Amino acid sequence: MTRNTAIMARHASTALFFGTLTALSAYYILGVATDWPRVASFSEAMTALERFFPPNIDALPGLFWPTVDTILMAFFATLLISIIAPPIIWLSARNITPNIVTFFIGRTIVIVTRSVHELVWGVLFVIAVGLGPLPGILALAVRDIGFVTKVVAEEVEAVDLRPVEALQAAGASSIKVLILAIIPQVLPVYIGTLIFQWEINLRRAAVIGVVGAGGLGLAFHQAMIQFKWRDATAIVVILVVLVLIGEVLSRQLRKRII
Repeated sequence: MTRNTAIMARHASTALFFGTLTALSAYYILGVATDWPRVASFSEAMTALERFFPPNIDALPGLFWPTVDTILMAFFATLLISIIAPPIIWLSARNITPNIVTFFIGRTIVIVTRSVHELVWGVLFVIAVGLGPLPGILALAVRDIGFVTKVVAEEVEAVDLRPVEALQAAGASSIKVLILAIIPQVLPVYIGTLIFQWEINLRRAAVIGVVGAGGLGLAFHQAMIQFKWRDATAIVVILVVLVLIGEVLSRQLRKRII
């Protein structure tokens, strides 16, 4: 068997494996786990959707403060993570962490905060501090730790070692090496990650209110449970506009700052 034939056979077996796995998964979801008698017909679905249109424009004035809450939740969560993240980055980066124990602690924090969904953190903080934007800010900040820390810590581990070695050869302390050789290299990535995280937080803040953390998410939840379908559509429109504005601002900020 030639090398090309062996490669093709390996690729074919891999494709067969994943194809079979996909087919079995589709059969389970569509044939076993889906209750088809309860699935609405096309006409029933269209009738249900008609309840949501047109959006209730009269509800917009009452959504001003929930919108402000959502924006502030995203902003303060990002501000909080900008303060919390650096020491965890220091623990998590293999080339600057003091020892294996601190590295393990840092990586454990990253794994835990990334593994638990923001809605779960939201429920925990609502129980701890009550309803309102504060538990939403705390939940978003804790959820952000994993992403920001992981991205920047990996960048720290990949820094150019020549400035580091030059300072070490000159007798510089570890703190001076960190400040003069490592931070300048990773600072653009850190700022860019924070800006990107603010954009993500804007989306998450609009959802996390469902568990009582304030903002448009809470307003949407209240509209749905009160069967105010057109109010819910107005909230969705505001969310879409917020996300679009956030994406544009995020792109412009990254261009100007980085």
